[in-house]
Amino acid sequence: MRLEWLEDILAVAETGSMIRAAERRFLTQSAFSRRLRMIEQQLGVELFDRSRKPAELRPTVKERCDEMRNLANSLRRLHSDLRHGSGLEQTRIVIASQHAITTAIAPLLVQAIVHPSDIDIRLRSANREDCYALLLTRQADFMLFYSTERHSLAVDRTFIEACLLEREELVPVFPPHAKGQLLTAMKRREVPVVLYPQNVFLGKVVRDEIWSRLDIGMFKSRAETALTVAALQFALLGEAVAWIPRSLARSHLDKGDLEDFSGLFGSAEIKLNVAKLNASSSRYSAAIWEEFVTKGRACLHRVMR
Repeated sequence: MRLEWLEDILAVAETGSMIRAAERRFLTQSAFSRRLRMIEQQLGVELFDRSRKPAELRPTVKERCDEMRNLANSLRRLHSDLRHGSGLEQTRIVIASQHAITTAIAPLLVQAIVHPSDIDIRLRSANREDCYALLLTRQADFMLFYSTERHSLAVDRTFIEACLLEREELVPVFPPHAKGQLLTAMKRREVPVVLYPQNVFLGKVVRDEIWSRLDIGMFKSRAETALTVAALQFALLGEAVAWIPRSLARSHLDKGDLEDFSGLFGSAEIKLNVAKLNASSSRYSAAIWEEFVTKGRACLHRVMR
């Protein structure tokens, strides 16, 4: 149980209203309601009786409010004592990064933004929806994610600020030395491909923005994975065509280990974004945000163009 979660729950208990609790927590009502649902999902417990209008805390939760209040006070004291005891201010920044971004792009951004040097950057890799949950529940200060025009991430702009860092492509790759094998497979309508699950972002992009323009009857599933690094390995082994963010495949494309087959199998533009909570608790957040949108953007532009 995190301190921020306790404070959100207690705000509802003490004000008697989700509307007033949202005001106390400096959030819009919709953003606050969404965050409470995220807390319930993380805990695996329904805290509110939503059959009532307005929704209210369940009796079993109300009974534990004094206990939660004491726990919150203890956590605040512990946090304060640890900070003063160490003589250092908290400098940890947590970045939730979409899996496809973590390997190739996130390290470049971290290298560009670590200023001052004593900031402790923690990178958490997850799928896009889980990254968003980490941000909403204050388990992350920033979120790195992909989007497209068709598959944008719906965020409450009064609660979350998002910024476009760079654009790149999701491209189909395969070893050039096996091109003959690939052309033969096309004639047989048995092109081996690596699929992403349909409920994850890249799976939706391939299905809706690439395959919708192709004769998908030519493809034959070789494997399915939610991890782009695994899909990349299938491509490198010559096992299957895989749609990979160009940034992740770039070194192999440059060395000639892989070839971009967009002309045969289509590609899609994807946008790389960064997002943060508007009401951040870290005094370093504003400085890090500026680093993202200036140095980080310049670094990506230089490396990815």
